[in-house]
Amino acid sequence: MTTPPREVRRARLRRQRLLALLLLAGALAVVVVLLFTVGPFAAHLGRPGKPPLGYLRKPLGGRHYRVSAWTLGSVASLDAATSAQAIDEVDFDWYHAQAGGGVTADKENLDLVAAARERNLNIFATVTNTKDAGGSFSRGVAAAILASPELRRRLIDNLVTLVEDKGYDGIDLDWEALKAVDRARFSSFVEVLAAALHGKHRFLSIAVTPKTSEPGQWDGQIFADWARIGRAVDEFKIMTYSYSGSWGGPGPQAPLAWLDRVLFFAQSKVPARKISMGVPFFGFDWHGGSVSTVSASTGAVLAARYHVAVGRDPASREATLNFADAGVAHAVYFQDQTALAAKLAQLRARHPHIAGVSIWVMSQEATGFWPLIERRLR
Repeated sequence: MTTPPREVRRARLRRQRLLALLLLAGALAVVVVLLFTVGPFAAHLGRPGKPPLGYLRKPLGGRHYRVSAWTLGSVASLDAATSAQAIDEVDFDWYHAQAGGGVTADKENLDLVAAARERNLNIFATVTNTKDAGGSFSRGVAAAILASPELRRRLIDNLVTLVEDKGYDGIDLDWEALKAVDRARFSSFVEVLAAALHGKHRFLSIAVTPKTSEPGQWDGQIFADWARIGRAVDEFKIMTYSYSGSWGGPGPQAPLAWLDRVLFFAQSKVPARKISMGVPFFGFDWHGGSVSTVSASTGAVLAARYHVAVGRDPASREATLNFADAGVAHAVYFQDQTALAAKLAQLRARHPHIAGVSIWVMSQEATGFWPLIERRLR
């Protein structure tokens, strides 16, 4: 006996409905997995662990420019920056490449990394060629690694392991004090490191000494081939500060005309979307043949303590102080809101296409800096 046509149609309809329900359930399962791995509910994963954010996030709150900042571990500064929606990436400056290709951690705080990750920020591990947190940049460490293919591979493997095991979005490489003769090997190392990180869906950021010509005028500039490494990396952070320091007389960290020249030169060598302008939260106090760091928060305290008016450097708009203590003359340049606003205004007016700013260093800001950054970079 044959099945009536009406029963056939009903059976076919039931099968179609069942298939549709199965497909919908499968799609919902995929959405849930994504939400709880790379999406907004991924905070339960904690740190260390996977996955990283997986992309370079757009500026929070509708800002035009991205903001990244290095940290040595300040919880209060992270709270202030995120409360103001003034930061998109935190670079944790705790990791040190060793001459044997290993990587050590000094003052690492994975709870702080977790806090930044839970706020949906990009998180990078900054790796320097210093032996420990208090050490100077070592050309010897870098040269030993660059001279040996085996050590280069060992270090790269260790850096990939670092980001995978601890859930970082990538490596932020800050190698300094190299020589001109290291230029080709350093470029090759950056290219191979970038490829290895990209193969794991991670990113490579690099910090470079500012210059206005290629190859540059001194070793610290010459060893970095901007065009070559700029092609390889995802973020190109120019440390546009330390124009003045312990090697010379009193002066500002970043004259505005100099900032302009550095950034325009950078854009002729590196895609603008990768470039960040360095912003200092510090200055220096020259006194009695010595030079000491003055944070933005300390500058106003010194002015009140010594009852002196705050001056203004015309080239940089940075704050200045001149006073004597126990017969020793002090000449101080530091950052305040006027100085910070001038740098950000220069960026907006002259360099609308670069990625953003990179700040050294969290914890040195004065009250009101983070809200000012959020407002001025819209």
